[in-house]
Amino acid sequence: MGEKLSWDEIKKRYDQQWVELIDYDWPDEDAQPKSGSVRVHAQSRKEFDRLINEDPPADSALVFVGQRTPEVGVVYSANLHQSRIVRAQV
Repeated sequence: MGEKLSWDEIKKRYDQQWVELIDYDWPDEDAQPKSGSVRVHAQSRKEFDRLINEDPPADSALVFVGQRTPEVGVVYSANLHQSRIVRAQV
């Protein structure tokens, strides 16, 4: 597992990418996670979907980090993962 990063660190390292977070802290009332460990990341959704299906964890959060999101606020579900799409606040 990778190091646990704050949301600000995730935004800086993975801008305009899809990320899968494990060991994350995401209160229900918050629009974005507070922190998490990035398991996989990719710029395209197609590549991201391929990567997250390789030995998927029991619990993870799928997030697009950046200003361009195809459908803001839409929840995607893949293999019963908690999934939210948020805009990074820059």
